[in-house]
Amino acid sequence: MSSRQRRRPAALLIALPLLLAGCASAAASHPGDGARATTPVTPPVTPPPVSATPTLESANDKPLPLDAYLLNPQQAASVTKAQQELVTRCMKRFGFAYTPPASAEQQRDSDAPTTRVDGRYGHQSAALMAKWGYHPEGGIRATPDGSAGGGWTTTPEMAAAERGVSDPKQRLGPGGQVVNGQTVPEHGCVGESVKQLTGAVNGRVGDAQTADDIKFSTLKNSQEDARTRAVFAQWSQCMKGSGYDYPDPLAAVGDPEWRKTALPTEREVKVATADAACRTKYNVVGVWYAVDFAYQDQAIKDNAQAMAAAKAALETQVRAAARALAG
Repeated sequence: MSSRQRRRPAALLIALPLLLAGCASAAASHPGDGARATTPVTPPVTPPPVSATPTLESANDKPLPLDAYLLNPQQAASVTKAQQELVTRCMKRFGFAYTPPASAEQQRDSDAPTTRVDGRYGHQSAALMAKWGYHPEGGIRATPDGSAGGGWTTTPEMAAAERGVSDPKQRLGPGGQVVNGQTVPEHGCVGESVKQLTGAVNGRVGDAQTADDIKFSTLKNSQEDARTRAVFAQWSQCMKGSGYDYPDPLAAVGDPEWRKTALPTEREVKVATADAACRTKYNVVGVWYAVDFAYQDQAIKDNAQAMAAAKAALETQVRAAARALAG
């Protein structure tokens, strides 16, 4: 489970970003207008009922309804590698030896979920928290300085081939230039890779927007639900008994003090150890997971058509990535 928190209002995700490294990320991070036209997520009118609340110390090995609609870590890595390979092949066709920029490997703890990229409930392993606090196992690794490797363009011709535009200030362009006797496709080699993976040059590489929106909205809903807030309050009182004043587990894991050192401090380990004990005492993860599960299940039903399209898009990418990597 990564130590990095990706926050939207009241939302905590221990996240592994999908990619896409360097210039290739432009297509995923800034899709065309067609890719942005998605069906709005329908919020629940009333909190969904919870059928059963399991007793859990960790939910990382438990399924969630959204798992089938989002890339898992293995699939995400495959799509990343496939897009890099497709861009490299395309650039070679234009006569350029292209090396995708090296990206920092995201750290995942030994208890991280295998069915989803994100861990949704913070650090949960009491054994790991007693050793590493809120840090990832082994501590925070040094970030590469980016001096090794390449992929960034150095000439207008390379820029045109890669992104369909020679202006380095523009992310993507219409293409149409002739470089080394070859006509550049729309959005260059980046656009060609996106089209091969998604079926459209303006397609979205990675999780569908609707699925991604639901991932965050349901987590936010589950964190703000009265049933979850009740156990958060119990957890907070429990933490005060150990001398720590945090309103909820999100505040503890998100304490900026922990990001100041590569390895956990003695105080961090003590806070994390108390956190794990209080979570267990009041079944915080079990309640949170049950409520989150209910919101996800309801959101999928309420947005059935959009979610069916999201799943089809995911399956298309996974198949396309496998073909690309098979050569």
